[in-house]
Amino acid sequence: MPHPRPVPPVLDEEALVHQFPGLDRLALGAFYTPAPLVERTLELALAQVRQAPLTVVDPACGAGAFLTAASRMRPRAQLCGLELLPEVARLCQARVPTAEIHVGDALRGGLVPLLKNIPPPHLELWVGNPPYNGTSALLKDRAAWSHLRALMPLALPPGTSLRDDFAFFLLVAAHRLSTRPGVLAFITPSSLLDAFLYAPLRQALLGTLKLRSVVDLGSGAFSGTQVRTCITVWSSLPGPTEPVSFERDGQRSTFTPLPPEWRLAPTPTEAAALDSRWQAAGEPLTTLVPISFPGVKTRFDELLVDDDPKRLLERLRHFARTPASRLPAFARAHGIPSALLPKLRALKDGPALRVDAANVRPFFRYAGARHRGALPPEARASCYLDRRLIPRGDHRLRGPYDPHLGAVKLLFNVRELPLSAALLEEEGCVHDHRHARFAPLFVPQRVRDEGLSVTRTAHTVEELGPLVPNLSPRGLAWAARIGGPRQVFRELVRFLNGPDVQERWAPVFGASRVVPVPLPSD
Repeated sequence: MPHPRPVPPVLDEEALVHQFPGLDRLALGAFYTPAPLVERTLELALAQVRQAPLTVVDPACGAGAFLTAASRMRPRAQLCGLELLPEVARLCQARVPTAEIHVGDALRGGLVPLLKNIPPPHLELWVGNPPYNGTSALLKDRAAWSHLRALMPLALPPGTSLRDDFAFFLLVAAHRLSTRPGVLAFITPSSLLDAFLYAPLRQALLGTLKLRSVVDLGSGAFSGTQVRTCITVWSSLPGPTEPVSFERDGQRSTFTPLPPEWRLAPTPTEAAALDSRWQAAGEPLTTLVPISFPGVKTRFDELLVDDDPKRLLERLRHFARTPASRLPAFARAHGIPSALLPKLRALKDGPALRVDAANVRPFFRYAGARHRGALPPEARASCYLDRRLIPRGDHRLRGPYDPHLGAVKLLFNVRELPLSAALLEEEGCVHDHRHARFAPLFVPQRVRDEGLSVTRTAHTVEELGPLVPNLSPRGLAWAARIGGPRQVFRELVRFLNGPDVQERWAPVFGASRVVPVPLPSD
């Protein structure tokens, strides 16, 4: 009678990571998965797999949480894991001696030798918690990016992207299962479910695999992070396409993903009715207000931003007269961390800096939802805007056109929760809060009518035409009825922060669509 395989003990995954004090968890997206969450994911996946020869593949196996649990839940399954860090791979191998653990990068061909050893009759169960880090280092690797991009033949419309490692892991697994029967169950950020950024990815996955179940875990599932996460289970096994099982906060329902966003969550009737009514009666916010910009990102606030404009100028004048050899002393004198010395030295390259007080601008630290309605006085600071010190793309100057000028700006965000809006009624620049934009009340006529591309060829502000309200024709008609364009901006702030948007529309569509603004009938 064969001896049973040894069963690895249940360990605290979060405690294991502290064995590697040099691990940059944020950079790698490495957050080890709690045992109950591992078991829940495997239960959902194994429910799709009949009793057949099975190979479990974890393409980012870490310390072995999923492989350890799989060895208990399916003792006869073949276990395969790939891990980027050799020391972590050794720990995984010690925990699961019967598994085949390789060291390598799943996004750069590391899975090829591992997958060669899977017997052809086996079903494959791809499972795990692939890394997510916001912006993958792979974006700087042209060859690797091109290879992975080819796994998704769909176009990437403006505003969509493949930026995070978890998206690439999904593509790799889906491509493999497009040629073999199996199941895929990954824990990923909830942005997979409805973010506009990943609409093409969702469409591609739904065209390759059958989505079986979704569990929206909410935030706080992982120690040390509040990122919202979810479990999605996909299958390439034969069988009919059925409504998808969905669970959130213990409540279960079913849904069918629909174009154009292919959201992986149910659509409440009330939200769908609002969206339909608003679209029929109005215009998307970015059509109604056609010209908007991201805010200022100086990339060096410690030098270029200060609450006191006099102190800001003194610091810059001190910097201008400080030789490169004395920059460490300069940094200490102004409380600039020594880690930023390379940036100070880089600013010393090229022509000598001439500090001009005219470059000091009012600067508002816009904080999105915390500043709904209006910016408080404590958000006000000063910024030194100089194209030599701030890269042009971050300065947001457009040729001769300076969109920061003008005393009224609508601040808002789209396709990123929580939605919010504020009205700035003072001259000044706006901080580049994530996904937020600012829309000047008045813009040059050619910019409004022809788009921002005209700023690339114009040499003077006069060539761009007179200042006109930054509104569509229907917006201008609305302004004429209610007291002018500034009143339209105020009405937009009220609408975007109101309960219909915040409590009904945004939780469903806020991450995937630009909010349609209902307009009074003509």
